[in-house]
Amino acid sequence: MSKSNYIGLIILGAAATVAALKFYSMPEEERNEFVDHLKNRAHDLLDDAENTFDKVNHYFAEIDTKQRHEWVDKLFIAKRLVTDLFGSERRYLI
Repeated sequence: MSKSNYIGLIILGAAATVAALKFYSMPEEERNEFVDHLKNRAHDLLDDAENTFDKVNHYFAEIDTKQRHEWVDKLFIAKRLVTDLFGSERRYLI
């Protein structure tokens, strides 16, 4: 594994840790609201599976156009994918 992959893995791990800590520090009511939002959004995505599949394919094709060492750009594309699929007007974790 190259040095840039290790750095990307460390950043991704740190982001996941911060998100988990933030999630568990939320009041239980807010945490339940967040989980309900994710469940509802997942059901919406499943109901419109063809469109969801097209979106995911588009973002993965965009990731594939990036060079191997452009991991930061790939992370931003992945962030846009997750935001496009699960985003909302309210920012829960940040």
